[in-house]
Amino acid sequence: MQPITPKPSRRSEPTYEPIDVEAFEPGTRADLRLPLYRDALAAEVKAPFVVVRGAHPGPVVGLCAAVHGDELNGINIIHHVLESADPTQIHGTLLCAPVVNVPAYNAGQRRFPDDNQDLNHRFPGKPAGTPSEQYARAFVRTFLGPCDYLIDLHTASEGRVNSLYVRVDLHNKKARRMALLMGPDIILHGRSGDGTLRNAARVRGIPAITVEAGNPAVFQGRMAMEGEEGIRAILADLGVLRGKEASVDAPPVICRASRWLRIRVGGLLENRFSLREKVKQGQVLAAVRDPFGHTIATYKAPAAGIVIGMSRSPVAVPGTRFCHLGEIGEPPPPRKKG
Repeated sequence: MQPITPKPSRRSEPTYEPIDVEAFEPGTRADLRLPLYRDALAAEVKAPFVVVRGAHPGPVVGLCAAVHGDELNGINIIHHVLESADPTQIHGTLLCAPVVNVPAYNAGQRRFPDDNQDLNHRFPGKPAGTPSEQYARAFVRTFLGPCDYLIDLHTASEGRVNSLYVRVDLHNKKARRMALLMGPDIILHGRSGDGTLRNAARVRGIPAITVEAGNPAVFQGRMAMEGEEGIRAILADLGVLRGKEASVDAPPVICRASRWLRIRVGGLLENRFSLREKVKQGQVLAAVRDPFGHTIATYKAPAAGIVIGMSRSPVAVPGTRFCHLGEIGEPPPPRKKG
């Protein structure tokens, strides 16, 4: 039996309208705080947005970070991009959301606090859905509508570390070009039909990439520098910034798919590989020891691949993910409809 959701009156139901970038004066920057949600005291929860309206016509490029509240590197990357963005020289508009998941950010945690859900599995949201679904819907309506392109910045989750890699639908030529220009170590293919913001953009015809930049809960200076360089290369390629023509200097490793490897016994985890290492099938990747120092299990690579991410905590329970292993190679052609 489906739950019945009362229909609110028009007076009590909040409305969320797309940011009208053309309403801003060309050649200017505007910092905004816009409501996306109401808490249990009926107080508005506002998110920060930045509109950099270029003096010249061009596309609207969306930059966002902290869809997960503890993923902070993307905020720093956006700040670096904004510091060097001169509105009088820009062709188009930069539409930035430095902190998407404001409730989780304020709580210092990854998930949306009011229902403990992963916000990046709740897009595009629902008007009468769960708390995280309603928040996701408000953000999509406010932010995504004006965008012609999207760069969504993330990091590893707690207890893990990532290489600098990009998730993208490699069959989308424009999105693939963006991923290459970002200059990552690895590009991972995926259409991502699992409620991500990238997929919400894709189904709207917006070329989009997800950039996984470093570790959670910290600012990493190297990631900010590399992230800014990659975004500026994309903006140059789109004509938003004028200057040196963008190019792909060092081709990244392309992965058609990936999987997380898990341990089956608890204990002290000892990884025997490193980030970005290319491993062979059968190579020993990890050992688990008991408190007395005896090795009680070892784990081998089920196939050849490249290490995209890894666990950084030695204390592990059964089912702990210890190695994010990429399958190197181009994805197969998309299936033809019908």
